[in-house]
Amino acid sequence: MRNRTIFIIAIVALLALIFVIEYRMPRKFQWMPTFAHGDPQPFGCQVFDSVLTASLPKGYTVERRTLWQMEKDSVLATPKAIVIISNEDVDAQMAHVLRLAKQGHIVVMAINDLYRWADTLGIDFTYHPRFKLEAIAGNHVTKGRLAWADDTLHHWPVYPQLVERTLKCPDSVKHEVLARFRFYDDDEIGYVAKNEHSEWSYFWQPVAVSFPMGQGELILVSAPLLLTNYMMVSGNGSQFIARLMNRVKDRPVIRTERYMKITATEQHSPFYVLLKEPPLRWALYLAMLTVVLFCITAARRRQRVIPVVTPPQNGNLEFVRLVGTLYWQQHDNAGLLAKKLAFTTDDLRRQTGIDIGSGDEAIGQLAALTGRNAEELRLLLQNIRRAASGTYGVSDPELKTYIEQLDGLIDN
Repeated sequence: MRNRTIFIIAIVALLALIFVIEYRMPRKFQWMPTFAHGDPQPFGCQVFDSVLTASLPKGYTVERRTLWQMEKDSVLATPKAIVIISNEDVDAQMAHVLRLAKQGHIVVMAINDLYRWADTLGIDFTYHPRFKLEAIAGNHVTKGRLAWADDTLHHWPVYPQLVERTLKCPDSVKHEVLARFRFYDDDEIGYVAKNEHSEWSYFWQPVAVSFPMGQGELILVSAPLLLTNYMMVSGNGSQFIARLMNRVKDRPVIRTERYMKITATEQHSPFYVLLKEPPLRWALYLAMLTVVLFCITAARRRQRVIPVVTPPQNGNLEFVRLVGTLYWQQHDNAGLLAKKLAFTTDDLRRQTGIDIGSGDEAIGQLAALTGRNAEELRLLLQNIRRAASGTYGVSDPELKTYIEQLDGLIDN
């Protein structure tokens, strides 16, 4: 056996050994909330989604579409249960969510940002600044208790770091408390008091409340971290999720990821263990350098001449320049605007499925999608069409203004 063959076998065996060692090493958890469907970390939703997919009788799906897109595609034509789990600002969807609830859908909102929602629903909430999420990893923290409705005899231990906010619902607001959380005695934030025997007492505070609306209901959960992989596999936390989803078991459930910022979980290199220690790191570098030098040496001995193939020329750009030059030389601003309007119409039809030339209904859909006033948008398109028709001369400033308005529609 030649020396080169022995060397190749040794390098391959070394790499295989490295991968086996790395594969058997325990991985570190990443305590970053993502609520992502494909995230197996504690605060992702891979396990959460898989369990609900297998257990809900009417079906459970995860979508990346907005509520508006699902309505447009007739997904919400029949009563559904919609689940939104996010630590981002979803205030812009408030009117849409309330309308869907009144139409007969059950909307489960597990969110952190509660300011505008509390004002709209006529409730209040409490923020607990002591309970930092980073304190949960690698620390012995006293757990609180999570209980369903008024059944405080059957409860589940939960870290207080998972419950950043709790709700306050006055009796004047029609509601039903679904779950409560009890913070332990050492909170020191105003929710504990002493009785006549000088012993610390505690109170149960709502974290999941149902608000009936029209033919449906809105379920507000002030602690979205309770609906993650961690709660599904930690202790009896899955019982809380099971009782919450039991409220919507009689209809198909859709969870949309469209209203959260997908945060990629940190992934370690397969050589993570070797790169931590300088001697192992330099040994890895030397092995990789040796493999690269061997490949270069072998490639030079087997090098072949590769013929140069001239790529075909693309004449589209020259054609566009020629047409644009002709319009510019003739100072045909109306013609240029007509071309731009046609391009914008085709681009909007391809991206959103909305044809702005089909009438006021399409303009209303585009206004809802871009957040603009429908009447102002209709007048803008009417002026652009009149200018592009060539019935009167279009000045250079007008042309520039109209083109910027059309570009703004595509950008939004």
